[in-house]
Amino acid sequence: MEILKTTGIALSSRVSGEADVVCNIYTRDFGKRKFIFKGLKKSKKRSMAATEPGAVSTLLYYHRDQRDSFIVNDVTVEKYYTSITGDLKKITNLYFMLESVDKTCGYDISDSSIFNLLLAGIEVLSRTDYPAHLTTFLVLHLLGKHGVLSDTDICKICGKGHFPSFTIDVADLRPVCGSCLGENPAGPWQGSALLPGSMKDYIRKCLSEKFGNIDCASYDEKYILDLLFAISLFMENYYHMELKSKSFVFSDRIT
Repeated sequence: MEILKTTGIALSSRVSGEADVVCNIYTRDFGKRKFIFKGLKKSKKRSMAATEPGAVSTLLYYHRDQRDSFIVNDVTVEKYYTSITGDLKKITNLYFMLESVDKTCGYDISDSSIFNLLLAGIEVLSRTDYPAHLTTFLVLHLLGKHGVLSDTDICKICGKGHFPSFTIDVADLRPVCGSCLGENPAGPWQGSALLPGSMKDYIRKCLSEKFGNIDCASYDEKYILDLLFAISLFMENYYHMELKSKSFVFSDRIT
């Protein structure tokens, strides 16, 4: 057994037994790992802040090979964004970001680029006026890093790249243009929202530009949420899981 040190972002947590807290944390050095904070729930000296979603902490923990969880020896909270927790839209988008990472990443698969993406995403979320735009940006990049992002630039049926409207086939996240949708109304995309061509432009900019360089005011939040909803359905289908935070981000779409 050895004691290791790393920096990580809390993804999700739950109480175990009477006082222990089990927390999934995405670490800079080792990817997602499960940590146990012994007696934290009842401790009067130690704060629960390190296990709060989105908290960035430095951890000292006991490491043993072949273990699926690790006991935290000491923790220091480096960043905790109160500007997010005081804003309902931002907190629901934060939970969606964290859950997207938590449920699409396996344990002990090191990828510092995902850590950096999430860390930067939380930082920008704390100050942006466009949380849904940012979440869409982050999730598109996350899927790209996982290697499951399809060609979003051309219609999957006719192969054309210029179209004024389209929908998303949630089976593979590929666009179906308005013309092909009219000719094939009963396809697997039935019921999907019809998106304006500007959303195709937004996807392109997300994948080619920094978020700060995108004029988010030019892209209607309604359509951004429609796009993000389609992406969430794709992730649930592809990874065979449920995004529980989806019900908060899209409360007007889910009954």
